[in-house]
Amino acid sequence: MAGHVLIAPDTILAAATELDLVAERLAAVAAATAPATHVVPAGAEEVSRLSARHLNTGATSHDRAIAQAILECHHAAATLRAQVTQHVAGDMARAADVIAIHL
Repeated sequence: MAGHVLIAPDTILAAATELDLVAERLAAVAAATAPATHVVPAGAEEVSRLSARHLNTGATSHDRAIAQAILECHHAAATLRAQVTQHVAGDMARAADVIAIHL
């Protein structure tokens, strides 16, 4: 049927839950590995300090990217939940109108 979209709210809600779980797993792994990605200089000389700073700059950039990915997963999950709630509410309102017409 052209113009009709079939939506399975429970499937969409399950996908939103999976997105939240992905975000939580990502956060746990990021927290567990952060100490390994941030380093202290091996020595007091300039090369050690510069190398550590370079590695820590990359680690900080990675931390920000992971934090953004976690935020986006949670945001996508929230958006899916809001959209499915709105869709179901609209369906219920239209169903009530149809029932009222047939009574």
